[in-house]
Amino acid sequence: LVSGAGIVLLQREVPEAVNMAIVKAANAQGVPVLQDAGGEDRPISDELLSMITYLSPNLTELARLTGLSTSTDDEVLEAARSLLKR
Repeated sequence: LVSGAGIVLLQREVPEAVNMAIVKAANAQGVPVLQDAGGEDRPISDELLSMITYLSPNLTELARLTGLSTSTDDEVLEAARSLLKR
């Protein structure tokens, strides 16, 4: 399914179960995975977070995903670090 791909892009509009199947296939093939954090407002599971290579949230998405403020540079760093710990 992803063999030969340079990278796989996941979208939040796609059901979580489908994203999980794709990320598992990509991981098995050694293909990096980029998760776009925009789109549907729902949590990203810790399991999925642990399997993606890159996460691309804007400030609003980062705040939504973490429940933390992103008003200052320090708050953005704190929110990003909280995702890395998951």
